[in-house]
Amino acid sequence: MPQPMADELERLFRALVLRIRATRPEYLSRAFEVGDILRIFVPYRATRAEVGVDSAEDYEVLVLRLLAGERGFLFTDDVMQDDIRRELDSGNPDLKTLQAYGTAKATLAQHAMRKVIEAEPALAAAVPVNPPAPPTSAAPAAATALAAPSAPSAPSAPSAPRGTPIPPTLAELGQALGSVGEGKSRPSFQARGSRIPDPTAETPTRPARPGCRFCGQALPDARDVTFCPHCGQNLKIRRCPGCSAEVERGWKFCVTCGRASVD
Repeated sequence: MPQPMADELERLFRALVLRIRATRPEYLSRAFEVGDILRIFVPYRATRAEVGVDSAEDYEVLVLRLLAGERGFLFTDDVMQDDIRRELDSGNPDLKTLQAYGTAKATLAQHAMRKVIEAEPALAAAVPVNPPAPPTSAAPAAATALAAPSAPSAPSAPSAPRGTPIPPTLAELGQALGSVGEGKSRPSFQARGSRIPDPTAETPTRPARPGCRFCGQALPDARDVTFCPHCGQNLKIRRCPGCSAEVERGWKFCVTCGRASVD
């Protein structure tokens, strides 16, 4: 079944993801400044043909729609999103809004970013395949063992004449002396050592806390985290995957765009 043609907003987001992937891949999962979108990643002159926009004004309106959270492509500050949505709803948005929020932070939506990268076969990382180890043969070892000269056997001790008492060995003398004592049993070295903790033994570890659902970065353990320290998003608020509007727990659909919410 043929895929539907991407519109201008989807082409702009695709160009943004691929440019970040090629130049600054660390920003695929980290927040970056809004001003870097037009200044570094997807400037108008270098990207207008790819996106299919004729004028710089239309191009900046597309960037505003992206920052407003349309289709859930980007996550940004709630105050900035509300301000940009009001400008877009006015019918004649003030394009200086991009400059006003140039130092604000934006983060790529992970699910949308992965779809773009998975759709590009050239960007799929090849998994290195380790060559199988050559089979070892026991024949060379056997041949070496046969070719090696056998060690001369130690001369056997002369047997004592029959009827002559054999003197006790050192081991037998030690056992005889050890039996003559206080008669108290002493714990063996193994028994004493069993009480010493093994430093190489693995200690059970707590399961790692899941990362931020917006940027995927790790969150600090043993602390009550409300805002992500990497992208600044409020982790206590659930958002619609379609329009990024706030969705209360228990709602099955978004009251803004009507999309089914994901718990």
